[in-house]
Amino acid sequence: MSQELGQSGQDFAQDLTEVPSVLRYSDILKVGSPVADLQYNTLIPSNGSTFTEQQQIRIPFNVPTDAFVNLKGAYIKMKVNNTQATDSYSLDPQCGVASFIDTFRIVSGTGALIEEIQHYNAAYALMSSLAPPAHTQSSANIQEGASEGALSETAVAGAGLASVASSTTRCHIPHSSSRTLSHIPMSGFFQCDRLVPLGFSTGTAYIEITLPSANFPVCVNNDSSTNISWSISEVELHLPVLRMGAEFNNSFRQLLASGVPINWHSTSFHNVQTNVGSGSTGQTTLTMASRKRSVKSVMTMFRKTADLTSKIVDSASARKSLGITEWNYTIGGMRMPSKNVKQSIATAAIDIGETYSTLVGCLSNLGNIYSSTAMNQDNFLKLDDTGTAAPKVAYGLDLEAYGHSDVQSGKNLANQGLPLVFEATLGASTTNQASSADCLCDCFLLHDVVYSLDGVSGSLQSNA
Repeated sequence: MSQELGQSGQDFAQDLTEVPSVLRYSDILKVGSPVADLQYNTLIPSNGSTFTEQQQIRIPFNVPTDAFVNLKGAYIKMKVNNTQATDSYSLDPQCGVASFIDTFRIVSGTGALIEEIQHYNAAYALMSSLAPPAHTQSSANIQEGASEGALSETAVAGAGLASVASSTTRCHIPHSSSRTLSHIPMSGFFQCDRLVPLGFSTGTAYIEITLPSANFPVCVNNDSSTNISWSISEVELHLPVLRMGAEFNNSFRQLLASGVPINWHSTSFHNVQTNVGSGSTGQTTLTMASRKRSVKSVMTMFRKTADLTSKIVDSASARKSLGITEWNYTIGGMRMPSKNVKQSIATAAIDIGETYSTLVGCLSNLGNIYSSTAMNQDNFLKLDDTGTAAPKVAYGLDLEAYGHSDVQSGKNLANQGLPLVFEATLGASTTNQASSADCLCDCFLLHDVVYSLDGVSGSLQSNA
């Protein structure tokens, strides 16, 4: 048998011998299916024109019959208005305009919930810090108002950010002024690699954005006694819409009529929240209730509860380390990793490499030596407690069996007997570790989701 396998291997190697693609000149660029029309549609909310705290913005997908939409080429434009007469403010540097999105939903034309990302702004802040530094220094800075700039401690109290040092790059909105920004949704529905046949679905699907409460400041001011007030107006969804030729549409409708569902795959975020009580020390166990069928990775972050209402703190991105000295996840009693991840932030013994490695592994960047993030030794666990910038630390783990491949291989949490648990040992308390303060724990599960269009009923559905 070994001899046969050896011979087979030799033949296989010989069969693979071929002229490399860089020396082949016979390839001809194929012509795509005829497109009858390509439009860039501008869609507006159906429930108003100006919005403020805790209100919802609903944008219907008003597209022509038989239309396909390129959601990956879409963006949402909105004007952020500073309604204060005397004080300026700045946006969260890791979120920008995404600070104003507390919950992001996609609802089908029949009322079915297709996607829901709760505490969207916190998830966006986390993913922004895992993006290359150039992301917030260029495209996100221009489009979204994100940045890497810290709130300067030299800002004059009562003058808002009018006197912030020139070194900062934060998105500054003067009093009685506004700034128009655009946002590319961090949504599985929007980030799929398929043209979505919304023009073939029943009813009119829509986006629903829930704005944060008045107690959750999306902007920061260096004067805690000063109120922050804002509104959102001129909201528009800019959407590429394709209408195919009659021949293609007839074939597609025949496929739908045959009863074969149209499926496409993407990934989305599921948020689970719990609390770490004030004065918690030592071993802490946090159970994350979720029933997702294929969880690709899990990322856990902590924010000081008091920061969520502070006018001088970036509430979405102000993460804390909790002074954790070691941690792990368990699923159904199975420890992952098998040995606890240990870390130290003592000045004389800094040990944060393993925590960082497991975190970047969540996005399949661990083995890519050319990838980078906005994190560094200083801001990851924030050794300097005297600064105002928040730590960017989070505790994450890749849960895919086959790595980031084209099959579903994440952890199946649908079985109630397989709870996801985060276990950690809390250490000493400092300003940015905040283990002695009441903290909110956000667990974000990156999971597979399959969207489908039922050919017979025309109903849009999702399965996660």
